[in-house]
Amino acid sequence: MLIAAATALTRTDDTAGVVLVGGSVTLLGWILTPLWLAGVLFVSPAVAVAAPVALAPSLVARGYLVRVTRAAIQPGDAAGAPSLVAWGELARDGLKSALLSAALLAPLAGGLAVAGGAVAALVAGPVEPGATATAVESALGPNGPAAVAVVAAAGVLALVGAYLVAFAYVRPAALAAFAASGRLRDGLDPRTVAGVAATGPYATGWTLAVGALAVGYAVAAPTVPLVVGVAVAFLARIVAHDLYGRGAAESLTEETEATTAATATRRPVDAAPDAARSGDEAGAGSGSGPSVGPAGDGPPAPVVSGDGGRPMRSEPPAAVQVGRGVSVADESDESADTDPTRADEAGGADADPTGGFEWGPALSDAEDKS
Repeated sequence: MLIAAATALTRTDDTAGVVLVGGSVTLLGWILTPLWLAGVLFVSPAVAVAAPVALAPSLVARGYLVRVTRAAIQPGDAAGAPSLVAWGELARDGLKSALLSAALLAPLAGGLAVAGGAVAALVAGPVEPGATATAVESALGPNGPAAVAVVAAAGVLALVGAYLVAFAYVRPAALAAFAASGRLRDGLDPRTVAGVAATGPYATGWTLAVGALAVGYAVAAPTVPLVVGVAVAFLARIVAHDLYGRGAAESLTEETEATTAATATRRPVDAAPDAARSGDEAGAGSGSGPSVGPAGDGPPAPVVSGDGGRPMRSEPPAAVQVGRGVSVADESDESADTDPTRADEAGGADADPTGGFEWGPALSDAEDKS
């Protein structure tokens, strides 16, 4: 895994371009972003309008790292690191990456804000700080207030440190989930992120990435004033994000395959109502009569007798069910309706008021019992 990630950049078609352009945007991001923040905080809030220009290099660099992670997740991808092109797309991915980090750090910022507000309220509130210090000193001795302050500060620092360590471990997993689908909500889905972070391959990839970053930054630090160190730091970040993607690839690929299989299983069931609706529309468009149910649902056709009570042939059903909800009229009925001559020959109902049927001997005729 480490060798494949370290040599990924050598297997691309534009190695020199990626190193030069990536190092340049990284350097510009390190310079412009702090200047912009200082201008907003200490000069004028109006400097915030320059954010698109000041933050663009950092966003492009972030977006390229997202692309590196995505390329490492794709199974069977041996093309190496991607090229640094399509800057608009890189800037959008970089913005989503920054929003992802901000969302993951929001609970820590909220907790520190609440703690700071509580301390300020105690100091400015009805509780006198001097009286509180005196009470603590009387209970714990002369060094009591200092000991309480040190313990409180150490507790806060321990909580902050533990949160930052958890952030450093979980954030690459969330970034990999986002990079795999391109949707920011997947990077913020606790179940998806936990499913990635709890796997052994991801833990291995993350550990190797931490070592690569440590070695890369240690080599880059002395040469940063010569600008060479910026490129080395950028290369170390590429290797680390490649390792993140390779470590998360197995769990994300299995989840994608499971989702695809579930969708394929549901598709025939979901398509049945659509097929029925399309059949109804086809029957309505062909000009046929209203749909009828199966032939056995309605009452049976009556069997009538003709001359001398002799049984006549049962009339066929008026319609035969074809498919689901689609009825086709009987051919004899259609021909009789469309051809008046055949209608007269078949039934003669128009010429005979009785409809051509005899219902047996009349009730008034005497019955011959001889």
